[in-house]
Amino acid sequence: MLRNFTLDDASPLIQYDGSWADGYNSTADSQMPRYQGRSFHCTYTDGATANITFHGTAIYLYGAKRNNHGYYRVAVNDEPSIPMSGRPEAGAPEEFQTLLFSRQGLESGEHTLRMTNVHEDSNRVWVDIDFIVITREVDASPEAQTNIATHDEFTYSSLWNTQTNMPGYRNSTAHITNTPGETATLKFQGPEVFVYGGVGPKFGAFKVQVDNREPVVLNATTGFTHPPVTLFTTSGLGDGEHTLTITNIEGGKSLTLDYAEYATGRSGSNAGLIGGVVGGVLGALVVFAVLGWYFLRKRKRTQGGGLDIDAPFPSMLSNPHQGSQIHVSPFANNPSQPPLGYVDARPITPNAHTPNVSSIRKTDMLVTPLPTLRSDESSYGPPSQHGLSSLSSPTEISSVHEIDAGTLSTLPPMYDQVFSSQPVRRGADAPSPE
Repeated sequence: MLRNFTLDDASPLIQYDGSWADGYNSTADSQMPRYQGRSFHCTYTDGATANITFHGTAIYLYGAKRNNHGYYRVAVNDEPSIPMSGRPEAGAPEEFQTLLFSRQGLESGEHTLRMTNVHEDSNRVWVDIDFIVITREVDASPEAQTNIATHDEFTYSSLWNTQTNMPGYRNSTAHITNTPGETATLKFQGPEVFVYGGVGPKFGAFKVQVDNREPVVLNATTGFTHPPVTLFTTSGLGDGEHTLTITNIEGGKSLTLDYAEYATGRSGSNAGLIGGVVGGVLGALVVFAVLGWYFLRKRKRTQGGGLDIDAPFPSMLSNPHQGSQIHVSPFANNPSQPPLGYVDARPITPNAHTPNVSSIRKTDMLVTPLPTLRSDESSYGPPSQHGLSSLSSPTEISSVHEIDAGTLSTLPPMYDQVFSSQPVRRGADAPSPE
C-alpha cells in the first residue's frame, strides 16, 4: 500500500548547511503568510545545499517561484541534475506552495535528495523550501490500528520535567530535559512510528534508536521556535513489539517531546484470514471424505463385496511424515528495519484549504501531492485573509489512518494561488530584485 507523508521545512530530518535562514513568521517578508504554516527556509548563498535521506518510492519538493529567485539543482542519489529556474514565467504572478521538483518510480528503499542553490545573476539569487512530500510503501491493511502514545506511555530517566501551558502541544503539555544523556523510551507494536516535539534556538542535538538498529543523530536547532514538528519517523519494522529510545546529547540545549504515533501491522488480521481459509478447506475435505465413505459403504452393502466396510474411518489429518498436526504460520512483515529518519503528514483532497496559524503544528498542514487521503490531528486558529479555514481545538485529535495512494501516473497538482500584493526583499542585506 502506498502512503504519503509531509516533511515540514523546520523538521530536523532536513539537513541545511549554515547559510540557510529560518523564515518562520518573518516580518521582513510580506509574502510570508502565503507559505504553508507561515514557514520556510531560504538562502541566497551560491552553492548552498539542503539534504534529506528518505525511505520511499517518490518524493516531491515544494517551495516558491519568485522574481528574485535564481536557478537551483536537485539530484536524487547519484543521478545527474540540471539547473531549473526558480522564477515564474515572464508576466506571470509569483507562485507559492508550488512544485519545484519531483522524482517518481524509485525502488522502495533508502534514497538521498540534495538541493543546491545556483545564482542566475546578481539580483536573482534566492531559493527556498516550504515542505516535502514523500510516498512510501507500507505493508499494512487499510484497517490497521493507529495509536497515539501520550506521555504516560513513555518511560523517562530521572531528569525530565513536565511542562504545562504549552500552546500547540497535545493537551498543552510537553516533557522537557536540558541534561545530556537523559532518555525517553517507548515500547510499541507495529511496523512504523512517528515522534513529535519542539524545535527552536534553545533546542539541540538528540539521538534516536529503534531496537538494536544503528542510532540516528538529528538536530532540533532552528532560527525561531516553531510549533511541534515531526522529530523522527521510521517504517517497515515488521510486526511485533519494538523499543524506541530518544536521548538528549547536547548540554545546555533542550529536548522536548510532545507525543508519538504508531501503526499496528496486519499480521493478526492476516493470520486470522489464513487460519479461516485453511480451516474452511480442511472442513470441506472432511465433509467430502465422510460423504464418500458413506456412499461407498452403502454401495458395498448392496453388492455384498468383501471389503471390511465396518472398519473405523481413517483420520484425514494423518501424515506418515508429520504426524497428525498441521501447523499454519501467519503472515509476517520483513523484520529488517530500513534506515531511520522519515516523517509524516496528511494529504487531503485538492480543494481543501491550508491552515494559516502561527501556533499550528506544521505536520498537521494539509497538502495535495497525490490523489490520496490521510487525516490526522485537528488544528486550530482563526480564518485569515487568504481564505483559510478555521479549525478546532488542538486537543481534538483523531486517527492517522492513510488511504491507498493508487497509481502514480501523474505528478502532484501545483497550487494555483494568485495574490495581488507584490513581494518585498527578505532582509536589509538581501540583493534587490530587478
